Amino acid sequence: MATASQLQQLYVAYFGRAADPSGIDYWVSKGTTTKEFAAHMHAQNEFKSVYGDLSTESQVNQIYQNLFDRDADATGLLYWSQQIKNGTLELASIANDLIWAANNNSGSSDDKTALTNKTNAAVAYTAKVKETTSGILAYAAASTDPWVAGANFEATKTYFQGIDKDTPHTTSGIASSVSTIISNGVQDGKYTLT
Repeated sequence: MATASQLQQLYVAYFGRAADPSGIDYWVSKGTTTKEFAAHMHAQNEFKSVYGDLSTESQVNQIYQNLFDRDADATGLLYWSQQIKNGTLELASIANDLIWAANNNSGSSDDKTALTNKTNAAVAYTAKVKETTSGILAYAAASTDPWVAGANFEATKTYFQGIDKDTPHTTSGIASSVSTIISNGVQDGKYTLT
């Protein structure tokens, strides 16, 4: 059974943002494992929208960016991409493996620090969103089918891009970002083609 923090790491890895409160509560109460959760995330329209047209290497690199705020090193990129291409690993589980490596290998303390900072930020962000009904309602995609992230998820991703090995979250930073999404209100998914 995965903890809320472990699931938050996967939200960060795949989507570059914190979990929505109802989603994280659902998966924790269900008693899902990180492997099951990663497979579920991989099947989501959000994942397909973000990663669908990317090469395996670009997908792996994006997960590195989301987790560690850096490009994959050449050796790591080639290794993980080859593991996926030859069927040893699935893209759905690669984030689990990268998270495990960051937490358990002595190779890069910077990656572990970045992951810790992003995880702590995600936990705090979801908790802040959960404080108000307006926060919960606003922290959603503009549309899930077809996938349209909307201004609120984009604002959250922008906030998380500022969290790295040198920059942990601040209470005021999260409050400001959540205030922005509440001010934006519920996104309707409508857009105009020009």
